[in-house]
Amino acid sequence: MDTIGGRLPAHVRRERIVELLVQRGGEGSLPVEELAATLDVSPATVRRDLAQLRLEGRITRTYGGAVLGTASAEISVRQRELSHSPEKDEIARCAAQLVAPGSVVLLDAGSTTERVARHLRAIPDLTVFTNGVAAVSTLLEYGDTDIVVLGGRLRRINQTISGSAAEQMVRGVYADIAFIGADAVDPTRGVASRTLEQSSLKTLMAEHARTVVVVADATKLSAAWTSYWSPMTRPWTLLTDDSVDPELVESFHAADPQLSVVVCPTDNVAAV
Repeated sequence: MDTIGGRLPAHVRRERIVELLVQRGGEGSLPVEELAATLDVSPATVRRDLAQLRLEGRITRTYGGAVLGTASAEISVRQRELSHSPEKDEIARCAAQLVAPGSVVLLDAGSTTERVARHLRAIPDLTVFTNGVAAVSTLLEYGDTDIVVLGGRLRRINQTISGSAAEQMVRGVYADIAFIGADAVDPTRGVASRTLEQSSLKTLMAEHARTVVVVADATKLSAAWTSYWSPMTRPWTLLTDDSVDPELVESFHAADPQLSVVVCPTDNVAAV
């Protein structure tokens, strides 16, 4: 592991610790001594940082080190961007292939939908309605996409806009396609969200589009239970990555005949 050198402000150093834990994934905890060497600080400084991150619910302390927090602890946009990045890119490429020039698109907030936005920029004459701050920034970078920002309350941790104003705007739209993000996916319950407001907006997006596509990497198909679910009451498609368990895909098909699961390999799309 490379040493970054120098002394970082405490809040920057803590974010770096979380990034290092995300990069480590499920390979065990990071020892205090290893973190101290990487960050070029003392073990005592690392222990203080870990104590603060534990209080914030972002990590779990282990003997001599730390791991990421439990599945119930919400992570930031930056952490989501680092997590399962190649898989999300595969899904985003698949998603963009479903969009025709001149389409009206409802684009949910999220790290995977932000990657979808990157690929949508190459498609001409699109109108994209979105509640994602990251998606707006991405679409603004280049291209001639007509961007409509859904209004409402902004949640800083996941940069999502939701609320009654956003819902009212969606009620006035009937899009060609909606791309919905998810904290978890269940074939009978639908798509999970962190808040009731986000769940309500996802439900409306799914109701106000001709084609409904949920984009979620394979880890979201067996994610922990959450309280807020948006049911998918019409035919819908789930795009996921090729690390998904085939038996899990079959169980999704069996549970909801209206659901079509599409696995997105690195170079092409294969329907299962």
